[in-house]
Amino acid sequence: MPLIHAWTIVERVTRRWGWLALACMLSRALPASGEPTYATPTLYLSGDTLLVDLRVDSLFSRRTSEAIASGMTTSIAYEFEVAPIGPGRTIQKNLSMRLDHDIWEGRYEIFLRGSTSDSLVTTDLAEANRYCSTFNRTPIGTIPEVSTPFVFRIRSTVNPISPEQEVKTRRWLNLLERGSVLELFFSFEPKGDRQDWVDLARFSKDDLPIEVVDPEPQAESDEP
Repeated sequence: MPLIHAWTIVERVTRRWGWLALACMLSRALPASGEPTYATPTLYLSGDTLLVDLRVDSLFSRRTSEAIASGMTTSIAYEFEVAPIGPGRTIQKNLSMRLDHDIWEGRYEIFLRGSTSDSLVTTDLAEANRYCSTFNRTPIGTIPEVSTPFVFRIRSTVNPISPEQEVKTRRWLNLLERGSVLELFFSFEPKGDRQDWVDLARFSKDDLPIEVVDPEPQAESDEP
């Protein structure tokens, strides 16, 4: 077999496997979450810090739920924003979660990253869902002493492919066929299903309630 012909066969096989990998990757990288809905938030102050209680409904679409059930890692990102109506500084807060489903142990592990870190391990899917979609006393930022009204908004991104998996797949494809149309195609790869900003509340600082913290009980003295 001529060398040129043999090389043509190798090239065709490489391209075929490359396109197959690309198709698999894109089928998982297409927008995966539905349209979550947000309950009316409760906003209040602790000192000058804005806190929020909020519940998110329908965070996971059917496709995302199926991906979780299959054991695929899912990343969840929330972006909060408090924007003044008029001139002023916008306050931003980001929270990210990673949900792992161990299908052999029947266990869900969720890791929360933000200003503080937290985690949950449970065998109850409903509890895992609540953990990913419920916020209690979540600090957003410091509200300045101004009379300007603010808008509180949120958006979310749900992606059944973790960032680590995306990096590994992209690196493999680049090694497979560096500089080819595959690499060009991946420059337009979807980054997950990021929802548009949703305005949830409009408020002024003076209108917000102040959180009342019960004082710590005094220890009883042993002195007569």
